[in-house]
Amino acid sequence: MKNKFVLNEQIRENRLLIIDDEGNKLGEMSKQEALDLAKSKGMDLVLFSSGDKPIAKIIDYGKFVYESKKKNKENKKNQVKVKNKEIKVKPAIGMHDLQVRVKNAKEWLESGYRIRFVVLTYGRIATKVDLVYELYNKFIEMVGDVATVQQPLKKVSNVQYESFLISSKK
Repeated sequence: MKNKFVLNEQIRENRLLIIDDEGNKLGEMSKQEALDLAKSKGMDLVLFSSGDKPIAKIIDYGKFVYESKKKNKENKKNQVKVKNKEIKVKPAIGMHDLQVRVKNAKEWLESGYRIRFVVLTYGRIATKVDLVYELYNKFIEMVGDVATVQQPLKKVSNVQYESFLISSKK
């Protein structure tokens, strides 16, 4: 947040709508009057909005920047980070291999991950769309007790059907 605002003598507008440090509107006054008022209080004049009616506040700029950084840090800490895992399969996958993928998916879902299921179709198998949807439905059936579908199966490219994101049922 390096000097995002225009301060004190850097303000170019001659007439400003002034708000004091307690949030009271002091009305419109000249830049020099506002600067004198701010200096008498030992604070800074900060331009918050320019345009038809420029708005400036009399505040302690150092304290304002510190509190802004503190608030941003707190907001960042409270953000929920979504973790994703991806399962890639081909339509000709064996039943045991699919069960292993389902077991991993269930573990990941319980750990808080979202799963992206991708079906890769190369060569002649790309024309067998019914196999892709059959595999998709099997996978949904097998993980259905712990997950819900967020995004249904869709074709992303000639060789890839990127399917849904699933999230844990909690």
